[in-house]
Amino acid sequence: MNKENSASRNFILTAVLWLLIGVLMGLTLALLFVFPDMFRGVPWLVFGRLRQAHVNTVMFAWLSGGMMGLWLYIVPRLTGRKLWSEFLGNICVILWNIALLVGIVGILNAYTQSREYAEMIWVIDIAVMVVLILNLINIYMTIANRTEPKLYVSLWYITGTLVWMPLLYFLGNVMWNPPTGALTGINDAIFNWFYGHNVLGLWFTTGLLPVIYYIVPKETRTPLYSHFLSMVAFWGIILFYTGVGAHHLEWAPIPYWLKTIAVAESIGMILPVIAFMMNIFLTMRGNWNRFMTSIPLRYIITGWAAYILVSYQGSHQALRSINLITHFTQYVPGHAHLALLFFAASTIIGAAYYIIPRIYKCRIYSRTLANVQYSLYVIGFTAFFGGFLLTGLVQGSNWLHQGLPVWSVLPGIRPYMALRASGGILLVISFGLFAYNIFATVISQKEDIQPSFHVKHVESRATGTAD
Repeated sequence: MNKENSASRNFILTAVLWLLIGVLMGLTLALLFVFPDMFRGVPWLVFGRLRQAHVNTVMFAWLSGGMMGLWLYIVPRLTGRKLWSEFLGNICVILWNIALLVGIVGILNAYTQSREYAEMIWVIDIAVMVVLILNLINIYMTIANRTEPKLYVSLWYITGTLVWMPLLYFLGNVMWNPPTGALTGINDAIFNWFYGHNVLGLWFTTGLLPVIYYIVPKETRTPLYSHFLSMVAFWGIILFYTGVGAHHLEWAPIPYWLKTIAVAESIGMILPVIAFMMNIFLTMRGNWNRFMTSIPLRYIITGWAAYILVSYQGSHQALRSINLITHFTQYVPGHAHLALLFFAASTIIGAAYYIIPRIYKCRIYSRTLANVQYSLYVIGFTAFFGGFLLTGLVQGSNWLHQGLPVWSVLPGIRPYMALRASGGILLVISFGLFAYNIFATVISQKEDIQPSFHVKHVESRATGTAD
């Protein structure tokens, strides 16, 4: 448990196993929209339970676990120090996976707080908080003992995220009220969506942008274009993201000023997104040929592009005229999948393809498998997302402009649900190939024939800071 990089490796590998479970749950849900009586009489496959279990498996067991594993690899390389405690890191791996296993099985057996992204019961919330705090201590102590005097931009994002998430999780899960884990009335909705949106913005966004900032210069061997732009993006996210959650409640009886702030800050998010977009785009100048030759870079740039798309989509969805059509439709979960599946998952997959071979000092098991996986991933997600998009627009236009009741629209959207399920099948195959490739890499450990694996990271053009 004290071997170098063991905590990073174990977080990533266990997250990959959770990925397979999470996407199989998601495919089952997609099929239930087409064949609603498919699992009649099986309580733990009831849509309400399975949907909550799927969300928590994907968000926390797969994406969060994988993301923390990436940090435990990146931070030592940005600080010039080994991880402060591999033992503590592995304790976090064990506790995290046990807590999520108990929490998800509990949800399938109807032990839930039934609040968006905050479904797990109070005891599991305590375990999650313990891991978040121990992880914070481990990474902060590594940074405190660094030999590199300057802080590369990735460390800014990671250190901020480590502080924000425990606060968000405590507030969003109303942990001071163990019996229900909730407030009452409209106050609970406000708290829930403050947490629900910020867990995407101040956990996954600020936790995965540093991964992109780290790997793009590494794989292109080009300095990050601008430290200044990275700071504009960092402080812009802090300034604008914290108040956007209320745009989920534009048709709820919350204070009008709160809705207005949410809309204004949602539009304001365009500024840090542009800063981040241009910084990576300008770093990639002259390096686009590497997009096809570097498997990690291909996924990372796909995640970068998906982040730009989902950010602009989110800002526009906050506008009241658009929100009026899209709210309560399948357009909204489509937006969430663009964020968590195409942005977050792409980034973590690319980083896993980068990190795992380096931990084992070997080469990836099969580039062919990785290439096939990528093709299935993009084609599958396009069909999958298209199903969400078309379903949502048909629902919104029929409800708003034709005044049709919800039930009468259902037969007409079934073909789009089938398109979503078809794309989901391709995605499950793609993720299966990814898992096979990663574990085959670990088992076979083919000889490293890539000397670039050990090339020192280039310096930031703006700061002279090596990562």
